[in-house]
Amino acid sequence: MEKPKSHDFHSRQYPVREDMEFQLKVWRFERWGWYVMLLVVMLALLGLFSSGPLSSRQVQSADGRIGVQYERFHRNGAINPMIIQVKALPNTPVQLELLGNALQGFSIETLQPQPLRSTSAGQGIKFLLQADAEGYARIYLTLRGEGLGFYHTRVVTAGAEPLDLDQFIYP
Repeated sequence: MEKPKSHDFHSRQYPVREDMEFQLKVWRFERWGWYVMLLVVMLALLGLFSSGPLSSRQVQSADGRIGVQYERFHRNGAINPMIIQVKALPNTPVQLELLGNALQGFSIETLQPQPLRSTSAGQGIKFLLQADAEGYARIYLTLRGEGLGFYHTRVVTAGAEPLDLDQFIYP
């Protein structure tokens, strides 16, 4: 004996007028919406919109003399750390420059330790730092994102390959 065919996916006129072909398209669209929402949540958990594996970076210049730890993605108004380390001669001053348009999108909230001297340099800033007995000069910055969009920073010190950083500030 043959089973009767289900009429669940056929359009009906009674008791309610239905368009099942359109309803199936709506359900398919909703399913894709759930997938997209799940993808956005997963990317958020991985750090696309703030701190996390997708955002946190630790980079070095080609010659290894400059190293930076920073966050690639920021939110407008949020504070994020940046640590810059420069290899120099032991117990000597070393000049570090932050060039590019980053200071148009970020404000420096704290700066530790205080540099021996800091001066503006075009769109950037120069710091004179004291290297320790091992020859490393480190500076810890906290940056507040105040702009929107992409910002580029170039970290430069004498005798070292420059290091380029790209950061994005979300609204």
